Order: sequence, then C-alpha cells, then structure tokens
Amino acid sequence: MTFSLRPWTLTLLLSLLSKSFIAQTHTHDGVTPCGLNDAEEMLFLRRPETRNAAIEATRALELETQQGATAAQREDVLIIPIVFHVIHFNGPENISSAQVHDAVDVLNTNFRALNANIDEVIPEFEDIVADIEIEFRLAQRDPNGNCHPGINRIVSELTYVGDSEMKELIQWPRNKYLNVWVCEYAAGAAGYALYPGSVDGWNADQDGIVLQHSYCGSIGTANLYRSRTLTHEVGHWLNLRHPWGNSNNPGLADNCDEDDNVSDTPNTIGWTNCGNLYGETCGSLDNVQNYMDYSYCGRMFTQGQKDRMRTAALSSVAQRNQLSTAANLQATGVLGEDILCEATFDVDRRLICVGDSVKFTDQSYHSPSSWSWNFGDGTVTAGAAGDGVQELYHTYTEAGLYDVTLTVGNGTDEVAGTVSEAVYVMDAGEMDLPLSQGFEAGEFPSNQWFIEDPLNDGTWELTDDAAATGSRCMFIENWGNNVEFNDDFLRTATMDMSGMTEIHVNYKWAYVHKGTSEASETDDRLRVSVTGDCGNDWDLRRMHRGFTDLPSADPTPFPWTPSGPEEWNEYTIVLDNEEYLTEFFRVQFEFESRLGNNIFLDDINVQGFGNTDVAEAMNGLTKSWTLAPNPAAMSSVISFQTREGGVAELTLQDASGRVLSSTPQTLSAGSHDWQVDAPETPGVYLLRLTTAGGAQRTWRWVIQ
Repeated sequence: MTFSLRPWTLTLLLSLLSKSFIAQTHTHDGVTPCGLNDAEEMLFLRRPETRNAAIEATRALELETQQGATAAQREDVLIIPIVFHVIHFNGPENISSAQVHDAVDVLNTNFRALNANIDEVIPEFEDIVADIEIEFRLAQRDPNGNCHPGINRIVSELTYVGDSEMKELIQWPRNKYLNVWVCEYAAGAAGYALYPGSVDGWNADQDGIVLQHSYCGSIGTANLYRSRTLTHEVGHWLNLRHPWGNSNNPGLADNCDEDDNVSDTPNTIGWTNCGNLYGETCGSLDNVQNYMDYSYCGRMFTQGQKDRMRTAALSSVAQRNQLSTAANLQATGVLGEDILCEATFDVDRRLICVGDSVKFTDQSYHSPSSWSWNFGDGTVTAGAAGDGVQELYHTYTEAGLYDVTLTVGNGTDEVAGTVSEAVYVMDAGEMDLPLSQGFEAGEFPSNQWFIEDPLNDGTWELTDDAAATGSRCMFIENWGNNVEFNDDFLRTATMDMSGMTEIHVNYKWAYVHKGTSEASETDDRLRVSVTGDCGNDWDLRRMHRGFTDLPSADPTPFPWTPSGPEEWNEYTIVLDNEEYLTEFFRVQFEFESRLGNNIFLDDINVQGFGNTDVAEAMNGLTKSWTLAPNPAAMSSVISFQTREGGVAELTLQDASGRVLSSTPQTLSAGSHDWQVDAPETPGVYLLRLTTAGGAQRTWRWVIQ
C-alpha cells in the first residue's frame, strides 16, 4: 500500500533462513512456485563481498521508483530481446522450439493485458488492470551479430540441479538480452529470478530467469495452469515483490505488516489457491488474481506495478535501460521485419531401412511462409502454411545415402540449406551370414556397424590393448566418466533371417568393479537387444549387471584392461521368435555407465539356422513388394506377387507387437493389390503379409 523505503534486511536481502521458515514454504505438486528468496539468500552466502554494492543499487532503484521520473521518460512500448538456453540431458526437458515460442507468446499476452481471461478479473479491480506496455521478442541475432533462432541447447547433467553453476554454462550479455534458462529441476522451484539490485555490478553473471521445463509456456511438457510462471518471474526481474511482501512464505498473519511497495495492491497475507476471489485477509479486499501471488489464477498486473516495472526497465541499475534502446534492438535483430536467414530442419531418425519413413520438421528462422523439400531420391514436395509441409513424412523405397535440401521463403527473400548424408537407407540383409566380427584389422571399421553417442563425450572405440581372441576389440573408457546413466550404442546393419528357424547371438565381454573389493560394487549395465523391423522397436534380450554377472575379474580401483582370455565372459542368446525371423534383423549392444570401470567387447558372432535356399528365394520375391502411400491417412495398398495360390494372411500389430487384426484371403498365383484401411488412431503400426508359399514381409506403417 503506502510506499516506504524499508531497511535492506527487511526487503531484498534475507537473513539466513531458519529450518522452520523453509518447512513453511508453500508448494504446488511438491514444487515451490517461486524460488527468488532462496536464490537471493544463496547468492549472498556465496558472494558476501557483493552485499554492500547490492544494497546501494537497490536503494538507488527504490528512490527512482518513489520519484517516478524514470518511468515517465518514455511513453512508447518497450521492447526487450530475450534468449532461451535449454539445458537438457536428452530428456523431456529438451523442450521443442514451438514450446519456447509459446512461452514468449504467453508472456507478451499477459504483459499487454491481452489474455483471453482478462474479463474474469473481478469488478473491484477492473479499473486498475494495466497494460504494462513492455514486449519481449525472441532474439534473431547472437552477440556476434550472426543470425540465430534465439534458442540455445546445451547438454549437461546440471539440468537436474538448476543452480548458479548451471547458469555459468552459457549466458549472453545481460545488457543486450534477458537470459532464460530452461531445465529439469530449477533448484526445487517452478522458476526463480533475482531482483535488479541484487545482480548489479559483480553479480551480472547471475542475472536472468531459471524455469523448470514443465512451467515454460502452455504446450508440450507444460500446460495453461502453469504457463504464468514466466510472467511472475519477469515481474521479479523488473523489481516486483510478492503482494504480501518480500518473502516466499504466504499465508502468515504477520504478512499484513509487510508491503510490496506498490500503492494499489492491497496488503494481504498471500494466497495459494483460487478458492475465494473476494477474500479479505488484512482488512481489505485482496487482489487474488494478481500475477505476483501464488494463487495460480493470475489475470492481471496493476497500474502501480506497471510504474514500478517500467522504472526498473528504464533504470541503469543492472543495465536494464540498455536492453530497449534502438541500437540494441537493431543489434539483436528484433527491430523491424523478421530476418529470413537460415533454412534448417530436424529428422526423427537418420538410419532407416527400405520402405521406412523419416519425419522431417522445419526449424528455419525467422518466419518463413513457403517450403520446398528435395529429399534426394528424386522427390520434391513444396507448399505454403496450411499445406502440411512444415512437418511431414517421406518414405524411401531404395537403399542409399541421401542428401536433403530445404528451401524456405517469405515472399521477398529465399534461402536454402542442404544436409549432406541426412538419411541412410539400408537394404534388407546387408550383412553376410554367418556374421563373425572380431574387430581385427581389415574387418573393422566397417560401414555396416553403427555407433551412437548421444552425449558426444566418448563412446565405443577400437583398442589393441586387449582382446578375447586376436589382437583388437571394442571398449569404452568408463573409468574416468563422471556422467551417470550415460548410454552408448553399438549396432549392426540388417541381416536376412527370413526362412530361418533359430538365431544364435554369441559375444564376449570383460569388466571389473571400480574399487578394492566386492563391497565397492558398481552397477554398470551391458544390454543386448534385437529387432526384426530394422530398429523401429528394440527388444531387450539380455542384461548383464554389475551387481550380477557383468564382472569377469577381480575389482580394481585403477583403470582396468583384461590381461588374457581367462578374464573374459561369454554368452549366447538363442531366438526363435517369429518377429525376429525377418530380412531386417539387427543386434544392438548398449552400455549404461553407473560410474564404474572400463568395458570391453569382442568376438560377436550371429548365425541363423534353417533352410537358407528357401530364405534366399523368398527374399528375392518379397523385395519387390510395396506398401503405398506410407505414411497414410485413409488407406494404403500392398502390391505383391505370389508364386502359388492359397490363403494369404495380413496381420496388423501396434508398435508394441500386440496383434490388432488378422485377415486371411484366398488368392491365386500372380500379381495382387490388397487395400488396407488405416486404423482410426494415428501412430506407428506393423503390417505383415504372409503368402501361402511362406513368403513374408513386414512394413512399418505410419498413420497420420
């Protein structure tokens, strides 16, 4: 209510929080709605030498606010460039670009009082609803002036911490951009910021906002209920307090004696729900629908809050006034028309088999209105917004390595981008049987083996320091790894097991615990999975754990290398499942680090048992069979030949292998077209055709 310049100890800087204070902090679903106060406390515990400078900066800003001169300097809408740093570990916290754009849209809607539910503000506060006249625009140029989408993606396990150390991974100049970090765990809060005075001077590297990904925007991993968290935190970033004052502890009677230094927000103890929009907790009607409360039904800012925020935005404290200058808007690319400067795209997978589809998603910037795709196989697809060309599937019907080019335009300019070797399409049965791989010179490296290192931090590699037989093997230097749950993959190309009755997968490995005894066990895992559909679905068939059968020798606290064949283990997986007896059989070796010792792998042997003559004949026949269109919306047609008449069967399964339908049909020898109606639910399905003569082929069928 009434303005007063309170002592620092009662305003921006908190004294050490007692355990009872922390215990009283309100949470939603186990998450504190706002972590500002804890973040402020930790900042000055880590950097006590910055406290006095922060006190002075805060006093200066409070005096500017009291005088009201700064807020009146400019009457135009202030534009502030914003950049998002998505800190992720390849999990759901790696939110989509669309979710980031949505978060900016929600923020601007709230700040400009354009939210669809603004008419839900109760009549008693209608007259003081404020259009803050501040807009946030996603940066279109980086600090060096290069074209940029305004979104950075950094792989780090610090996403599970969300503290000041995470901020130090990346920060753009705070006098040019509002930095927002998105992560999995925002130090226990939905989000948090720091007041301008607290980050003035030496604490500039901590300036910005941290958000838990599920509170960023209203789509994707977030939802509408949580979407106002960024609005709340930007309020703090522009010097607003909670309506009950400067604490993270709503609901206490003592809060009536505190104040947020805004004249038109009534004193309140603070709300944690929307149960009573006409609640009175300090002798007057509370503004329960204020974005700075914890009610989660925020609809508005007040005129007083507008004045306070615009004062902060135009103050030299924390260099806020430099953000909205014309020079900076030009430098960050947010002034004027969008800059069409790069054509780029994502693919959902880069390795497929003949007949499979790849999902292409446009990630070009900024604001293209037309798209033209050249998929490298002679197919070109073009269109405008609404034509379904910003995100689409393409089916490859021939094996090969394909470059893909995307050209985008905005009606004035046009740019193109090409990804070389964007998609590798494997044929059926690319590897000869029986497969025998000892990783010896002349055998390996081979373009029929594929290594995937999601974190790009070291993975399977050759070594001549050890071998089960011969002189070389594959290994992962795991002893020095400090990233737990890190997965690395070694995969084969396709093997033709059609017509076989049984498959044997034999391999050898070596591993020891990282310690001095069995008491210091490390639970690393070596998983062996197989697939009969090229890798669309991998089935785990054997897991060797550090707590069970993974160790092959005695523990050691030092980086370990096996000294001879006696320090290796061996295992054979036997498969007779029908879903693996296909022309697209593959094997995968996955190592999951639990911070143990090195892992070694050698002598991989894969053999099929059955009538190989029949298998080869069937393979030659089924290679000519086609399924089109794929992806499909209504139906597809299977075109195929049979060498003898009889009952053919068409089986439909979901992605997990569950049979949804099985349709028999009596056919004569010769060519046929079999129309298949699409399931009602979009998704990925398996479609298997088996003829009377035993020929069989399975397709991955994408329904849109």
